[in-house]
Amino acid sequence: MQHKRKYIYIFLGIWAVTTVLYFSLCKIASEQAMLIFNKTMATQKVLKGSVTLGSIDADIWGRVKFQNLVWLDTDGQPIVHVPEGRFKVRPLDIITKRIGTETLKELELDNALFAVRFNSKMQLDIFEQSHAQRVIDRAEIKEAKLAKDEAVNESVIHGKQPAQEQTRNPRPKRELNFDLGDKRLKMQVVFNKCTLTAGYRNRYFVLNDVNAGLDIDTKRKLAINLTTGKFGGTMVGDGLEISGAIDLKTQVPQYDLHLNLYNVLPSSLGLADIKDTVSITAAVTGDLPEPVIDGNLNFRELNIPGLHFSKVKGDLHYENAVLKFTNVTGHVFGGTVEAFGDYHLDTRYYNIDALGHDLVGGIAARNGKIKCKVELDFKIRSKGDPKTALTYGSFKSGKGSYYIIPFDSISGEFSNQNKHLEFKNVIIETKMGTIKTDAFDINNGKLHISEIYLEEPENGKVVKII
Repeated sequence: MQHKRKYIYIFLGIWAVTTVLYFSLCKIASEQAMLIFNKTMATQKVLKGSVTLGSIDADIWGRVKFQNLVWLDTDGQPIVHVPEGRFKVRPLDIITKRIGTETLKELELDNALFAVRFNSKMQLDIFEQSHAQRVIDRAEIKEAKLAKDEAVNESVIHGKQPAQEQTRNPRPKRELNFDLGDKRLKMQVVFNKCTLTAGYRNRYFVLNDVNAGLDIDTKRKLAINLTTGKFGGTMVGDGLEISGAIDLKTQVPQYDLHLNLYNVLPSSLGLADIKDTVSITAAVTGDLPEPVIDGNLNFRELNIPGLHFSKVKGDLHYENAVLKFTNVTGHVFGGTVEAFGDYHLDTRYYNIDALGHDLVGGIAARNGKIKCKVELDFKIRSKGDPKTALTYGSFKSGKGSYYIIPFDSISGEFSNQNKHLEFKNVIIETKMGTIKTDAFDINNGKLHISEIYLEEPENGKVVKII
């Protein structure tokens, strides 16, 4: 019995010593981690501004928890604020003090706020100028070497001696804005309910409730799986999803992403005063930072001044800040419509051309006494101000009637600007003659017809009817 108690005491003693040792080592690891962090942040000359940390807890297995990480720019404005996060490092790197790009393996952030800007090359504007210049210099050296190698290869192919010096315009070079040299960054990043604000040229975006998983390998690719809640800024919507990867093996990184945008508000982009939302499904390809987006759009309803559309679908193409819409179809005034157009994201100018087929005349004119089918050719032009957006075009009907008066056709021109719909050169062909009017408009949903003339077919005599 005494031997059993002895073993129990020995076990409890070892457990107690081990526990004390473990927590002591964790405390030392935490203090060492904070020391390394403070020393690194005090001497670093890469990141703009200052980075501070509230507290940090580490264990001997490389798992680290931290709180209240704050990164302020040189003006004291927040770039990053992380209330709580976790990361994992390689313990041996910490022990041997050989901290490199592969030391950090995993990073998880909760409720973090990111406020970043991108420059014209889609590079993060968060580095000091000296660091940015090193990136540019390294890019130019690579470009010069590539140009020289290509010149040599071209000469060999054609059996020529390569020239000693050859000048040529360097091809556009896009790099991820971190200077890793030949080193490899390989890690996983997780965002939990974070907020991201980003500025690029004249555009500003706010993404809320960002949940994302990033698998980063700078020698291969950046894999992305991201979802958000409501977003705002230059574009307002209910949410977006991005999945896929950016290929980093090539000299110029390449997009290979799938994009879903839910219930985007066109008026936030300057597309007239359109309150109806559109959903978009698209593929993102092309070079970083110049994405090419091809996909489909879908409106359940679309109301443009004087025109009510439903079930609008079509194709879209985005490149160089210009959205082009093609193969757009929908329903309007009891008939169908075909359309195409373009929209410039920076100037907010847009143009739409459309053809309407088999439209119900009474619905189009908002007067049930007009009974006929109408073909409509219309255009919409805007220079960014919804009040000056102009809708204009022409129409021609088939046979029909107005009240009890039959006619062979109605044709004319129209324009609609700032809720004022006006008709011109309206001609109504009837058996009795040709009816003409220039005074035909709709204000506040009411039809107004003033002077109407009848040209008799026999003698061409013009008679005023109204």
